Amino acid sequence: MAPGPRRRSAQGRLHGSDRRLVSRQAARSSRRGPARSPHARARPVSRAARTRPGRRAPRGRRRSCLQDLDAAPTRAVVSHLHRPVASRGPGRAAHRVNVATSGRPQKGLQLLEVGVRWPPETFLRQKLEALAASGLRVIVASRAIFDAEARLPGVVLLEIPPSGISRWRQARVLAGAGLVLLVTAPRRLARLWRSIRRVPPAARSRYGGTPGLLAMYARLARLRPDVVHFEWTTSATAYMALFEVWRCPVVVSCRGTIDPHIPGREHHLSRLPELFRRADAVHCVSESLEREVVGLGLDPSKARVIATGVDPLVFRPPARDGTGNRRPDDGIFRIVTIGWLRWMKGYEYALEAIGTLVARGMPTRYSIIGAAPPELRGRLGERERILHTVADLELGEHVHLRGGLGTAEIVAALQGSDVLLHPSIDEGLPNVVVEAMACGVPVVATDCGGVGEALVDGVQGLLVRPRDPDALAAALERLGRSPALRGRMGDAGRATVFARFTLERHRDQFLSLYRELASR
Repeated sequence: MAPGPRRRSAQGRLHGSDRRLVSRQAARSSRRGPARSPHARARPVSRAARTRPGRRAPRGRRRSCLQDLDAAPTRAVVSHLHRPVASRGPGRAAHRVNVATSGRPQKGLQLLEVGVRWPPETFLRQKLEALAASGLRVIVASRAIFDAEARLPGVVLLEIPPSGISRWRQARVLAGAGLVLLVTAPRRLARLWRSIRRVPPAARSRYGGTPGLLAMYARLARLRPDVVHFEWTTSATAYMALFEVWRCPVVVSCRGTIDPHIPGREHHLSRLPELFRRADAVHCVSESLEREVVGLGLDPSKARVIATGVDPLVFRPPARDGTGNRRPDDGIFRIVTIGWLRWMKGYEYALEAIGTLVARGMPTRYSIIGAAPPELRGRLGERERILHTVADLELGEHVHLRGGLGTAEIVAALQGSDVLLHPSIDEGLPNVVVEAMACGVPVVATDCGGVGEALVDGVQGLLVRPRDPDALAAALERLGRSPALRGRMGDAGRATVFARFTLERHRDQFLSLYRELASR
């Protein structure tokens, strides 16, 4: 039997003078026979495979992004040892992981995703897996790793240092990635230095001055992607100095309303005009959001509207029972809300509406699924406000906070609910609304942001004004007393997903965008 490709354990480390060739070495080992010890020395790059320092290689012979990782000890993990990923809620504390990669390098465009938390949220995980399955080489550079053991097939994880690290950690990063960048690509280092010096002094001080920014950027500056994508504008403004170092197209996503009144975001908002000017394309999840960012100064020719996409084979209605019903008919009206515990999600208005239903004698069970966002963990926040409101309205027997759940549990929760309640006061185009529609669940939502672009009032669900608990209660009561109406709206919602919001459509639109930008 021919020997299979070599795999490294999660504890294996590369040693020797050239630890950069993680993916190339794994590919060579598959041709050379049985696996050697994980402590074997990595073979150096051949002279023909090298490029002149600081100069970008021709497209046909460009080095793999993984060949440009720093010379510090690297942990290689086979990424197709896949396990379910928790999408909404806290993960475990991350172990230090530098790289998680499949053993064989891929062909195709190289996409670098910067600033994504690990593991990603459900909608990002599905997108990245679909792109990797289509032949893109997907690298996720994350500084917020909550479960280092989570794997996505075909997706490479690169840990990057967060902002505000200690002087000792800055020195370690600069002695590793910074020194290798100096030796292998001095022109890139010079461009990086010039870019950092052009960062406004107030912005430099937020990240520890010039040494802090060098430590943040050094590892990323060595990569040579074809396209870079920032899924959040906050990450894009933090790493804007790298745009002219990479010298490749940059895509920035706008996923929610850019509210200038949120305290603590003044610095980020002040840099948005420059970000919109320097980005090659700005992805908006809805037409309403596109109009908003164009109003903030974005060139309309750069705006691309790509709505969210879901896998209708994952988010699907439950099987019918012997009586033809999809959900239990026990007289209890089951309502669910899913999302991060943030004030703009409007939980307090939802609880007032639930209180009205209970007061009218409707048997109601309301589940809230979601956790505090990573930046608010360890502090008093929306969860405490919700608990106080539940106690104040005496709804303890009717309201249940379930915390953050994984994708499979969220699907099960949607399948077991009669209605999705989405009471937000600020949105882009909420993924959970489309996920509920795919599960055949009617939606009661506030008409804010792009919600009205996903569903039509009276067809897939009911829309009400934001901050109106009485209107929410009336819409819920209407659906609660009419199972037939719920069934018609649920069927219409799933048909809409197949027509407009499939994962394949979402993937193809991004593939088209990336290829268009890379061909310029």
